[in-house]
Amino acid sequence: MTGPSEHQPGLRTVALIKQVPLEGGTGELAADGRLRRTGLATEINPWCRRALAQAVRLAAGPAGNSTVVTMGPPSAVDALREALACGVDEALHLCDPGWAGADCLVTAKALSAAVTSLGPVDLVVVGRSSVDGNTGAVGAMVAELLGLPFVGAALAIDVDRSDEGVTLHTTVQSDEGSRSVHVALPAVVAIAERSCHPAKAPAELWPAASRIRTVTTSQLGDGRPAQSPTQVTQVCRQPRSRTPVMLRGPVERQAEEALDLWEARQALDPAPAGAPPGVPPRGWGDTFSRVVVLTGQPGGVGPQALLGEAAVLAAPLGAQVAAVVGPGTDPGPLASWGADELIVLEDDAPRPAAAALASWIGIHGMPLALLGAARSWEREVLSRLAVRFDSGLMTDLTRVATHTDGEGRIRVRGRKPSGQGAVAEIASRGPLQIASLRTGFLELRTPRAHSAGLPAWDLAVGAEPAVRCGPWRQDDDYDTLERAEIVIGVGLGVEPGRYAELLPLCRLLDAELAATRKVTDAGWLPHSRQLGITARSIAPRLYIALGTSGNTRHMSGVERAATVIAVNHDAGAPVFDHSDIGMVADWGAAVRALTAAVERRGETRAPKETSAMAEGRR
Repeated sequence: MTGPSEHQPGLRTVALIKQVPLEGGTGELAADGRLRRTGLATEINPWCRRALAQAVRLAAGPAGNSTVVTMGPPSAVDALREALACGVDEALHLCDPGWAGADCLVTAKALSAAVTSLGPVDLVVVGRSSVDGNTGAVGAMVAELLGLPFVGAALAIDVDRSDEGVTLHTTVQSDEGSRSVHVALPAVVAIAERSCHPAKAPAELWPAASRIRTVTTSQLGDGRPAQSPTQVTQVCRQPRSRTPVMLRGPVERQAEEALDLWEARQALDPAPAGAPPGVPPRGWGDTFSRVVVLTGQPGGVGPQALLGEAAVLAAPLGAQVAAVVGPGTDPGPLASWGADELIVLEDDAPRPAAAALASWIGIHGMPLALLGAARSWEREVLSRLAVRFDSGLMTDLTRVATHTDGEGRIRVRGRKPSGQGAVAEIASRGPLQIASLRTGFLELRTPRAHSAGLPAWDLAVGAEPAVRCGPWRQDDDYDTLERAEIVIGVGLGVEPGRYAELLPLCRLLDAELAATRKVTDAGWLPHSRQLGITARSIAPRLYIALGTSGNTRHMSGVERAATVIAVNHDAGAPVFDHSDIGMVADWGAAVRALTAAVERRGETRAPKETSAMAEGRR
């Protein structure tokens, strides 16, 4: 990884950082209807620490300069004090009651106005996401507001200078894999967790708050508090649904008892008989209306579940589902999954694709809703469209429904995990209802019969001259975890050098491997294997948790598992609060005992080495 040096000018960088609760927050609403965040211990968002470190590194050298910006209550000044101690040159604190409870769009507007006030900049960096919400939208929204390209999540970053200007060369990590990207500056770049060491400084080295410049709404705009187009309307505390049976004693006996309990649970709660509900038939309402769905890569179960959900949403309204696809897409499966028509993009570069879709909507009318999966391409396109239509973005929803507001307009609202064991209800009051959905939470419906071809709109997409991308290098099958009936999840307590010890049990159970955020951030397993509030969710018949403390952010990703077996040597570990069966034992001994017990019961399936296991050994 190279950057500016004493012989090379530094860049003018801006790091946008966020302060987050240490334990993810309570998920409670205050009296004003906003999520309660005051009075909580906080820190700089872990991903923002990497953005901060890159901003300082890339600004090093003659004429370089780095600025850090955050938006938040008075207590957020501590994040800026630490950032100054880490080496940034100046700090801006956007602090005003008018911004309290701001959603992604209002936040992005304030941050982009702050960046503009600084004068010309070369690079704006943000964290890939935030651990308390995982919107992943602010960076792309800021890029759209500033008229800049957006790239992320970036790993190693090199600076190239030529007569044509300054270019960043990076390797981008996403749900689809990784690829090489060149982006001409200025640009907005989201930084991945593994890009560098995090920027940290002990509190005794933090400078006085007097070095920080405070900025209010009146200094960035017309002084009127901005109204967020999306809003948390209700937070429901989820009742505890798992009461663990704790096992102790010799690990061999624990393994036998755990399998007995699992078999008993399966007998009491067998898999549903028959096929799941079918995809509703094509909508033929009196008033032609649409639900537009960004399918991304049309293969796999994610787009299938998403289109089925859109069809269910559209059916009572007589609306049709328009699937946005790339050139050469086979329309047959899409029609069966719920699509009624196609919008075919000639290219998938996110910024021009968003512009083309906005123009199409301007000609053909506002759809009832615009939906996409919570994956990298869809996030950027949806975020840019949310800016263009001033509608905001409801992110990472696990369920959507329609309702009629007081003015008789059809609105979309949804639900998503929030804080510790809570679910937030999100509503939109923007002109266009835009949402990203976590497809792992959606029901996979029985495809409908469809024999006729689909009508299609061919949509020209302009070039993206600022960004050059290499081919994707796929490091995993993204849909593997969606299809798995049994999943073994590992935390930092399972060292990658010992992953081979899991292979016999994975083979016997035909199980796939999943991981916590810290495991994938360390590069021990592919990012697509991460489960939790900042990643993906699954619903296997059995989830076995090994070497994890049981952070609620991770365990929210398996809350729909039929049975959870947790293994931890500490009987007081929080992971047992999220499990049905608890084994108090060393994970290695427990795995060996479970493997032997399964072999004795003759439950051997066809030997199989999962792709994640192969990746772990590499």
